[in-house]
Amino acid sequence: MIIRPAVAADYDTMADLWFDSWISVGIANDTDLTREGVRERFFRDAQHKWRLYAAVEEDAIVGMLALVPAESRIDQIFVDPLHKGMGVGLDLLNFAKGAMPDRIVLTTHEGNRRARAFNEREGFRLVSTHYDDGQRRTKCEYEWRPGAP
Repeated sequence: MIIRPAVAADYDTMADLWFDSWISVGIANDTDLTREGVRERFFRDAQHKWRLYAAVEEDAIVGMLALVPAESRIDQIFVDPLHKGMGVGLDLLNFAKGAMPDRIVLTTHEGNRRARAFNEREGFRLVSTHYDDGQRRTKCEYEWRPGAP
């Protein structure tokens, strides 16, 4: 597997991967974007907000990573549902740690237990939680610093 900068030709596939991965978590509700809504947000943020990377295996995109380096933030990290548990997420996270070696922050939903366990296992510390009225979910804010307990 390689991780490379995403190009515009990747965006349709990556937007669908994001939507499919999110749905596979099993915590979607009626406040979430539709597939078309995810596509619209993806294209907007890819052009104006993110530094975007694709995880590619045998010419197929199997994961995506959206960074906001100025904020030391992972904005999105998603793995194709058929590739979960195969090390793609860990490779993307390690790539992010190389790109932002001093500090990383990220947010996940409280109900996304798999992502939370992954973050904590990989050295992220839960720093706060807050209820998002718009999404009707509690969000968990995490931080990683090298060498932090």
